[in-house]
Amino acid sequence: MSAPANTRSFRIRLALQTMIVAGTLVAGFGAAAWWYASQTLERSVDDRIIAPAQRVWNRIDPYTTDDQFKLIADLVFGTSAEHNATHAVLVVQEHAQGKTLFATPNAPKDLNAYFRSCFPTQEEIGRAPPVAPPGGGLGPPGGRRREPPPPRRENEFDDLLGTPGFGRPPPPQGRDLPFRPQMPMVREPTTFTARSGGIDWRFGAFSSPTYTIFIGLSLTDFYAEINRMAWWYVGAGALGLVLAGFGALWTSGQAMRPLERVVSTAQRLTASDLAERIPVQRDDNREFAQLIDVLNGMMQRLEGSFQQAVRFTADASHELKTPLAIMLADLDDAVRHAPPGSTEHERFVSLFSEASRLKQITQSLLLLSQADAGRLPTHPESYDLSIDLERLIEDGEILCEQAGLTLEHHIEPGITAHADRALLQQVFQNLLSNAIKYNRPQGCVSLRLSRQDAQIVFSVTNTGPAIPVENQQRLFERFFRGDKAHTRQTDGFGLGLNIATELARANGAELRLLSSREDETVFEVRMAATGGD
Repeated sequence: MSAPANTRSFRIRLALQTMIVAGTLVAGFGAAAWWYASQTLERSVDDRIIAPAQRVWNRIDPYTTDDQFKLIADLVFGTSAEHNATHAVLVVQEHAQGKTLFATPNAPKDLNAYFRSCFPTQEEIGRAPPVAPPGGGLGPPGGRRREPPPPRRENEFDDLLGTPGFGRPPPPQGRDLPFRPQMPMVREPTTFTARSGGIDWRFGAFSSPTYTIFIGLSLTDFYAEINRMAWWYVGAGALGLVLAGFGALWTSGQAMRPLERVVSTAQRLTASDLAERIPVQRDDNREFAQLIDVLNGMMQRLEGSFQQAVRFTADASHELKTPLAIMLADLDDAVRHAPPGSTEHERFVSLFSEASRLKQITQSLLLLSQADAGRLPTHPESYDLSIDLERLIEDGEILCEQAGLTLEHHIEPGITAHADRALLQQVFQNLLSNAIKYNRPQGCVSLRLSRQDAQIVFSVTNTGPAIPVENQQRLFERFFRGDKAHTRQTDGFGLGLNIATELARANGAELRLLSSREDETVFEVRMAATGGD
């Protein structure tokens, strides 16, 4: 018996479920790791902004000129190994009119709205300490003289930014900067991301009372690193899923090995051999060992019950043979001595017919019990099956003529079979008898014998009504008859096809219903051809 078409493999289902669970875990872990890595990289970008910002801030004051800004930008971005002029920009904008005081050549030109949103408020500017001009000189035109601010601590910039101290860089060699850092910071530094010209920039805003410095880094390398990590996670996750799937297949295969032994043993079991048991191995899991033990116990009980039923059938059939023989002899004598046409004569004839029927059933049951027990006596021999079928054809012509049917035969000559001649002849006679009994009036019966490749094929076809589909699977069951009321409109007791099947199996042949439709029902017997054919 094959598995239903809609069943699914447990191993494949386990592998898929494992891959789904592993995929969910890998995807969740990968997403969390990717988010954490992206946040770490973003913080590293902010750190890379703060470092040059400190170097710029320590070199400017409110009176720094454009040339000095250019010199500072060249010092900070042109000599730093981790920055280059393509990916780092410096923009300085004043607060009063939003005018750009200085910008590196590669600075984006369309981000003024972002820049102005980072300007400090008047309240923040008012809280800033006063700034004195360098050297204690005069302030801007129209301004008043201010006292110089107190000396700046070494880590004042770091305290405001909340970053580790970088220390003040040494003054540049060969350059004369006639000013000192005297810039207070009016608000905490802010960072933002903006897009310009197809490039995303990360800016840090550092505000003094007069202007705000914007230092930006291109996020091209940042996104490239993020994409590399994403592809790495995808590749590693896919590889992990494949390995998890194969691992689940291998693990399930190891776990299913006891079940494979169960299936293999169950497929070898037959009604004539229930003595086989499922082997238990030392490495079997406890659960499977318990299952195998239960199944072996069940098969042992089935074997005992079946053997008891076989013995009962054989013993009952054997014990009935003698009483039936005596009964038939007495009824035959009574029929011969009763006056013909009398009531007694008709009664004795009816009783003799029923006793003969009972004798046939008893002989059939005895034959089936021998087949079930594997003790059916067979005497195989090699003989010409084509010639042997001639006697069957002669009997069939007589029976078909009495039933008003036509017999057709197509027997290929020279076919040799190796089987028990009497048992195989009984199989053919049973099929011919059924083809005649279950035919329509003026119908036809066809016998065909041929050799196909390495097999001998014998088929019987009649023109009777189609066998219902629901009955086709039960035709070979014992005592099954197509008429549910089990009437005797057609002679028989429902054992013929089952006996024919057992006799064919005893000869290494297979009997089956090939097809059944209106006016054509075909039964076929297949057996191996002998080497002499």
